[in-house]
Amino acid sequence: MDIHSFFEEASERYRVQDLISEHTNMIFILESPHKEEIKFGVPLAGLSGRSMAKELFAVEDSPPMGKVLKQYIDEKKKTIFGIVNVCPFPLQGAAFPDHTFVNRYRDEIKVAEAVRTSSVKVYKDEARAHFDQLLLNQFESRLTSLIRENTVIVPCGRFAEKYVNKLSNKDRLTIIEGVPHPSYHSWSRDRYQEVINKVREEGKKRTS
Repeated sequence: MDIHSFFEEASERYRVQDLISEHTNMIFILESPHKEEIKFGVPLAGLSGRSMAKELFAVEDSPPMGKVLKQYIDEKKKTIFGIVNVCPFPLQGAAFPDHTFVNRYRDEIKVAEAVRTSSVKVYKDEARAHFDQLLLNQFESRLTSLIRENTVIVPCGRFAEKYVNKLSNKDRLTIIEGVPHPSYHSWSRDRYQEVINKVREEGKKRTS
C-alpha cells in the first residue's frame, strides 16, 4: 500500500479547484467532490449545490451553487462567497471515472473511504493516520492562503467541521458552527433553520 503516491496522483489527476475570488470573505467548507464535480470541474455542482443555492438565494430553481459562483468569477462579477473542499479529490471509489486508477489503488481508496465515514479524531491504524495527516496538511495550507482578517468560515457537515476543528489556527478564525451538509435538502429542515438563518444574515451583512 502506498498512501502517499495515491494522495499525490489523485490530487494531480482529479483535483477540483477551490472557488475563490478577490472579494471572497465567506468560505463554505465541504467534504470532497463526487461525480458531478469531477464532470464539471467545480465544487458543489450537483444536487447538494442546487439545494444550497435554493436556500441561500431564495430562488426555487437555481443552478447549483458551484456553477453559480464559477460563472460569477469567470464574468468578473463580485461575490463574497467561496467554496473549499477539505479534500480536493473524491474520497469515494465510485466517484473516480477511471477504473484502472481505482483498481490500482483499491486498498488506498478503502482507507480514504474509512477516513471519510469515521468520527475518530486520532487514528491508531497507520495507513488511516497517514492519509488523515496528508489531508489535514494540504487543507490547512490551501485554506490559510485564502483567509483574510474578515473571512468567516462555514464548515458544512460533520466531516468539514472535524477538519476545521483540527486547524492549528482554529482559535483565530471566525466560524459558523453546526451547519449541516446541504445534501438531502437538509438546509430546508426545521431543525436547522436557526443556523441557516444565521448564514443568510451573515451573507446579507457582508453583501450590503
